[in-house]
Amino acid sequence: MARMEGPVATAMGIVYSCDWEIETGKRILPPPPDVNIMPFEQASGHTIHTIASGPGFPEDLIHQALLTATYAAREYLIMTTPYFVPSDDLLHAICTAAQRGVDVSIILPRKNDSLLVGWASRAFFSELLAAGVKIYQFEGGLLHTKSVLVDGELSLVGTVNLDMRSLWLNFEITLVIDDTGFGADLAAVQDDYISRSRLLDARLWVKRPLWQRITERLFYFFSPLL
Repeated sequence: MARMEGPVATAMGIVYSCDWEIETGKRILPPPPDVNIMPFEQASGHTIHTIASGPGFPEDLIHQALLTATYAAREYLIMTTPYFVPSDDLLHAICTAAQRGVDVSIILPRKNDSLLVGWASRAFFSELLAAGVKIYQFEGGLLHTKSVLVDGELSLVGTVNLDMRSLWLNFEITLVIDDTGFGADLAAVQDDYISRSRLLDARLWVKRPLWQRITERLFYFFSPLL
């Protein structure tokens, strides 16, 4: 979805080297920063903040960044993720944003490659819809983009899914870009996803069969493990 060049590539390489050493015990040092091979483009570049999480890193960094971004939204908030099993805090932040008038949209794949996550995600839909959140189900295959856009200016892109494993356990990296130019590019990508998605109808959702409701609740109990 996005290609990163310049100094941020060095920062990402350092994070990868740390992850690799923690996982394998082998140390692979990234090349030192070199302005000649990775120049910062003053005219077209963006200021990017790199946030890493996982074993060996301070806890909760990406989770806190997501909460901060969600609470900072004033006009609109668009989230894109293949797996949606949020923490209680993040779910509350998303619903609260919608209830205070923010236009909140979540784009998810209509068909998920994980049966467990697919059903567990559905267990959160009723609360989201009741709060006024728009849920778009992408019909163009497995949507693998992980992105958050706040008010067309603040963007978060990276590897983290909005699920428990990504937020609390996995090695993940998120880039925070506070730039309207990058935000416009990300908005165009998200608009394309929405054009290939089906908006979940709250009126039809409440009429879904009882067996689906029971299945959702059963898989919901596994959400802390997903």
